Amino acid sequence: MIHGINNRFLYAAKKVICKFFNGTSEFSINGTGFFVVKSSDIYFITNRHVVDAAYYDPKYIGYKLASLKIESYSSFNEEDIPTKMNEAEIINISNFKFHSDYGNDIACLKTPIVKGGDCDIICHIDYDMIANKEWINKKLNVCDNLAYPCFAEWYDTENNTPIFRIGTIASDPRLNYSRTNLLPAERIAYEGFSSSGASGSPVFALQKGVRLGDGIQYVGNEDFYREVKLIGINGGHFKSYEKGHSGISFFYKSSCIVDLIDSCENQ
Repeated sequence: MIHGINNRFLYAAKKVICKFFNGTSEFSINGTGFFVVKSSDIYFITNRHVVDAAYYDPKYIGYKLASLKIESYSSFNEEDIPTKMNEAEIINISNFKFHSDYGNDIACLKTPIVKGGDCDIICHIDYDMIANKEWINKKLNVCDNLAYPCFAEWYDTENNTPIFRIGTIASDPRLNYSRTNLLPAERIAYEGFSSSGASGSPVFALQKGVRLGDGIQYVGNEDFYREVKLIGINGGHFKSYEKGHSGISFFYKSSCIVDLIDSCENQ
């Protein structure tokens, strides 16, 4: 299968460890995040519920983000195998900006400042790779394949590397999937198993077809080829009535990421 994804895409996912404190007690949330580079600017993206305790659960009102650590590989050998783990603590954590629509569970930090050095952006995602609303409406379809690298519970603890999870688009991507118990948001449902630790993962639509050119022609369908695109950020899953995993998960549209990054540009 020609899907356009290679091993290096795996390392777009960064492990995120957040600690919160209310003056007397603390708790932590583990998730996933990723870097986006636009021109010379760097943005760190994750879910809002990973960095905002009260958004995660109202019982944590009063808890403030005390620290945010990112773990990722900072170098690779000539075979593209990771060789050096980088652990970085971001210190300007009070500068996170959230999407203007409260239902869109996305957080963005422009120009992360790291204690003791620069922020590691190895295997970042280029801004031009992010699908805008027009691309989603015209080129994304139900039953399309998606994949997202993440630090879900079953990540490789021996090598401290993320894993890929896959799924298929389940709801009409031109609409905003919702249910009566959910805040309205720009989300898409997919058939797949999101789980703890996968929050904040970059979601990619896999390549469709092959690129046409000399010696390879296909007449009658201009959409024969579609490139890999970042189409969203993973958000969570729905439980079944028996409290188990329903097999349906959801992500927030990449157009929300575009909106949030653009709103941060003048910071």
